[in-house]
Amino acid sequence: MKDAMERIKAISDRLKKEYNAQKVILYGSYVKGEATEDSDVDLLIVAPTKERFYERMATVLRSIRDLRSGIPLSPIVLRPEEIKARIDIEDQFIEKILEEGIEL
Repeated sequence: MKDAMERIKAISDRLKKEYNAQKVILYGSYVKGEATEDSDVDLLIVAPTKERFYERMATVLRSIRDLRSGIPLSPIVLRPEEIKARIDIEDQFIEKILEEGIEL
């Protein structure tokens, strides 16, 4: 688990540097202390991108390909204004991530 957390931090650092991520938030089983070898890494990435929703995930996965070897990653990439809009409509999924997640 410690090795995985170090790699997750390296992924976060790369995304901030190369993808201009403003925030990278870890949520799910790793935050709850319930991660197993089969757990995926759930990340919410906040970045000012002009890419379409599904293109963002592909770009993120390509940019960290060498770091995520053996780590199943489930990134969600949202623009800052999309986060605000989701909060405004009281999106419980996003609210829970923001409340319980760990910003890397």
